[in-house]
Amino acid sequence: MGTGFRRRRLTGSQPAATPGDLRVCNATRCIPIVNRTVLPLIGAFYYKGPTPAHTRRPALGTPYYELRFPNDYVTGIVATAKLDRFLSYGVYLERFARNVWHAVPRPVSNELRRLTAGLRPLRVTRTALAKSR
Repeated sequence: MGTGFRRRRLTGSQPAATPGDLRVCNATRCIPIVNRTVLPLIGAFYYKGPTPAHTRRPALGTPYYELRFPNDYVTGIVATAKLDRFLSYGVYLERFARNVWHAVPRPVSNELRRLTAGLRPLRVTRTALAKSR
């Protein structure tokens, strides 16, 4: 599966995120991520540098949103009220392991919270956790 990011390149081998390449979604609505300050941070989180730090799994019932490419491929979920934890659904298997939660960089979680204000979250379930790859 491709990355979902358009063909503009980072300094490494993975494409850079461009506005709208990634969306934050609940069950019925997706909001494109277009902040040009945050987009390089998302690209780096997904593809460059050290593997993001591991963090604790949130409890069942914790709020979360999906991160989706325009083709509706769900890259993973961001959870907690701070949206500071990420679980991969298979976006980059060499970087993210199955069932391992990763800390989201603070500027990214801040932007995701801003975008989802007023958007009803999904809730972490065993089914949502089982989609991790």
